[in-house]
Amino acid sequence: MQQDRCCSPQLKLNMLHRKTYHVKELQAEIDAHTDIFHNLDENGQKILRSLEGSEDAALLQRRLDNMNLRWSDLRKKSLNIRSHLEASTDQWKRLHLSLQELLAWLQLKEDELKQQAPTGGDLPTVQKQNDIHRTFKRELKTKEPVIRSALETVRILLAEQPVEGVEKLYPEPRELPPEERAHNVTKLLQRQADEVRTEWDKLNLQSADWQKKIDDALERLQGLQEAMDELDLKLRQAEVFKGSWQPVGDLLIDSLQDHLEKVKVYRAEIVPLKEKVHHVNELVHRFTPSDIQLSQYNLSCVEDLNTRWKVLQVAIDERIRQLHEAHRDFGPTSQHFLTTSVQGPWERAISPNKVPYYIK
Repeated sequence: MQQDRCCSPQLKLNMLHRKTYHVKELQAEIDAHTDIFHNLDENGQKILRSLEGSEDAALLQRRLDNMNLRWSDLRKKSLNIRSHLEASTDQWKRLHLSLQELLAWLQLKEDELKQQAPTGGDLPTVQKQNDIHRTFKRELKTKEPVIRSALETVRILLAEQPVEGVEKLYPEPRELPPEERAHNVTKLLQRQADEVRTEWDKLNLQSADWQKKIDDALERLQGLQEAMDELDLKLRQAEVFKGSWQPVGDLLIDSLQDHLEKVKVYRAEIVPLKEKVHHVNELVHRFTPSDIQLSQYNLSCVEDLNTRWKVLQVAIDERIRQLHEAHRDFGPTSQHFLTTSVQGPWERAISPNKVPYYIK
């Protein structure tokens, strides 16, 4: 018992393979002697019938019964030992297959994570990517206990004594096939466990890095969206006021100066819009193709905002120009109203000191 506790996992597996190997040999030997046993039993039964009623018959019967009992026990024990050893070997095989499945799953998840990149170029796309990655992280969280359990099982089997310890127990090379197979199994399990641990840590780091990129994109795109929404609201308010303008030709002459003053005040009020347009354009320029490629939708929105701002400025300048001309041509200092005051060949005019006079 003490010797079993001090054995390394690899040595135990060596012994397990050797025992399995020897039990199989024993089972084969038993099977080979089955015919001999049956012949002895049949011949004994024949002799027993010929000695019926004698003391030798009773002695022979006891010996035949004892032989049958021992033969039956031997077969039963052989089969039980073989089943137990094969079950122990199956445990190692199942662990090997479990690690293989975990490696395949880790590779699949790494491919899925790569397919989630790159970050989208607008807020709805990145929000969807964030939702997808949340589901991905939940899958990792669910799988973590399975991976930890598999690695712990391997650690318990292999960490009691390093592989090099077996070399001390066997300083000279031994050519036993079962031991060689056991050595290969322990090396394979150790390599698979190391690979699972490495791939698991790498996948979690990649997931954390991707989440960081998503969070950064969400923050920047949210800022851009808010700036565009604010600018759009201000432009719409300004456009509503512009839409209320009457054609200059329909305005009363006495109201021209008042309209002109209102437009000038309006132009001064929308000066802050220039800074908002500049801010939106500045945010857009911070996005680069190597970082985040803005979507065509976002680019179109920014272009539309810039166009509307330019159109608004042109409309204001044109409105002021038209009102100036109308005020000059039809305002109090104009002479248009004098042309209808007299009949030709007389004309009326105003002197520099604003005194009207007639010209023939």
